[in-house]
Amino acid sequence: MSEHHVGLTSDGSVATVRFDRSARGNAMTAPALADLVAALERAADDEQVHVLVLEMAGAHFCAGWDTSTFADLAMASERQIADDLRDNDALLARIAALPVPVLTAVRGRVAGFGAGLLASVTVPIVSSEATLALPEARFGICPGGVLHTMLDRLPAPAVALLVHTGKVATATELTAWGLAARMVDPDELDDAVADLAAQIAANPPGTSRAVVAATRAVLDVGSPEPAYLAAARSLRSGSARA
Repeated sequence: MSEHHVGLTSDGSVATVRFDRSARGNAMTAPALADLVAALERAADDEQVHVLVLEMAGAHFCAGWDTSTFADLAMASERQIADDLRDNDALLARIAALPVPVLTAVRGRVAGFGAGLLASVTVPIVSSEATLALPEARFGICPGGVLHTMLDRLPAPAVALLVHTGKVATATELTAWGLAARMVDPDELDDAVADLAAQIAANPPGTSRAVVAATRAVLDVGSPEPAYLAAARSLRSGSARA
């Protein structure tokens, strides 16, 4: 099984977490996912950081869950497998719950679990050559956590097409579905992420954290009230600039 490396660098307001398991297309394992989440949380704990960049090394964003771990499943109970899937979803939820926006460049393949990772990122920017597929059914597997994640984000007919047929979705479709914020040419991808990170980092201190918290609260309660309160706090604190 290929080892992974997770690195963290920061210039103060922008922190970059680099995940490298590129020898396996960044296919995920439980230890690799835990280390990735820990690094992102460690970076976000620094109050000077306004924005995080998740950098997936190599040619592919994430080729799913590493199939070399599947042999172990034959010895596990259904309950244990379900618990493992639940734990993986909880780790992705911790990425989605980070207090600062997370940006990422999406290139190459996004498959299976990789779709869940993509959905946990605040602002993914996708290369025009990137693709997404949920191929589990072709191997006799019902998708686990990624099924409910996709149903939360996409219309049910689109999810049904992806899951039942293994359809390969294009970058254009990912953008139209809202799974990506923008689509750019491959040679512009890294610059587009860096430019966006710089724009967010230039906002006054605390602004990105306030916006993230207000956005999450509005989505959770289905009401604009949290946004009103967040705006009031920023105005009172003097963080707003004319």
